[in-house]
Amino acid sequence: MRTSTIAWLASVCATLLATAGLVLATAGLAAEPEPTQVARVQAALDTWVEARAPAEKVTGIAAYISFGATGPAIEAFAGTIGRAPGAKPVDQDTLYQMGSTSKSFTAAVILNLEAANKLSLDDTVGKWLPEYPAWGHVTVRRLLNMTSGIPNYSETEWISEVWASEPTRTLTLKELADAAYPSPTNQLPVTKGYHYSNTNYVLAGMIAEKAAGTPFRDLVQKYVIAPHGLTSTFYEPSHYPSSVLQRLSHGYFENGACAEYQPSCTTTWNAPLIGRDVREDSVSWMQSAGGGVSSPRDVDRWIRAIFAGKTVPAEQQAEWTKLVSMKTGEPIADVSADDPGGFALGLVKKVLGPLGAQWFYEGESLGYRTLYVWFADENLMITVQTNSQPPDGTDKLSEAVGALYQIVGKRAAN
Repeated sequence: MRTSTIAWLASVCATLLATAGLVLATAGLAAEPEPTQVARVQAALDTWVEARAPAEKVTGIAAYISFGATGPAIEAFAGTIGRAPGAKPVDQDTLYQMGSTSKSFTAAVILNLEAANKLSLDDTVGKWLPEYPAWGHVTVRRLLNMTSGIPNYSETEWISEVWASEPTRTLTLKELADAAYPSPTNQLPVTKGYHYSNTNYVLAGMIAEKAAGTPFRDLVQKYVIAPHGLTSTFYEPSHYPSSVLQRLSHGYFENGACAEYQPSCTTTWNAPLIGRDVREDSVSWMQSAGGGVSSPRDVDRWIRAIFAGKTVPAEQQAEWTKLVSMKTGEPIADVSADDPGGFALGLVKKVLGPLGAQWFYEGESLGYRTLYVWFADENLMITVQTNSQPPDGTDKLSEAVGALYQIVGKRAAN
């Protein structure tokens, strides 16, 4: 099951390249680009929702296209926030769970703490969390670039049981880490090289709290939300207040795929969740591994700040974007045709065929998806959000980005 993993990477790349024939469209507008372009963007979003609703069980989509840090921009919406009769349309106030795109929050917190001499990327789990001796040799850097070999708690039977029977339960970071820790009754596979595991970012969150002496929620507020004016971005360790929930789109779990650690794939451990609206469920199962809530406009603002070097000092910025191969787990200077996928610290770079190497990420929670693509050489960013975790193999959110790029991108125009 894809619970904020990047098993989707190959399909994302394929669909980003296969959308030349799709036509798209938009509603709201932050500046005033050429009207026919805006109308085509709106039409594209309308088309995507209509085409993908039967398979992906979505009801709406929000998009933000920026042509520079200060604009102009196109902001567009299609569909509604939920399935109920009379559900209101998606609009500028609508929020979505970010899933693993908010792993960048954790990277930012760690790197800022390093800049403040509170910790180092070369520190080990053993230094900060001696209660996990089996993982004691793993560095903070290897947690953030997914080369630790530590198993993924969000693919366990335990977390599936919590989702199914205790959806409002408040879990601690320690409970999440403990679910992956080896014991006589818990022997999850240890990996070599690159392996996507949410446990890495839970441990990073625990280390950040210990090094700073501050709750992780407050660290996100200090280093991410407040300094960058993210007025539609929120982070809570468990439940969001009503003021946020009122703006949050309904989100639907529809994925019948088996979890990674299921011994045999007959019926998924997550079968009781299928069809459920997870809008008011606890997000404590994600926390520092992907618990943020935001809008496409704020995602754009945050990711642009990262790549503009406005979030951490230059030394930490250089560390942030160092890549490891998603094939081998070894450091690479850049992605290439032979080694097309690279993972940095909560960031992904991939060769997207004729579009070249681009930074992008699709984050997924139990009922939401957020996808951005940063076309650095065009100073163009496209961000889309929608409201389902769809059946396995049906995720075509990247087709929305691809269709939008066909309208606004320079390569498409030429």
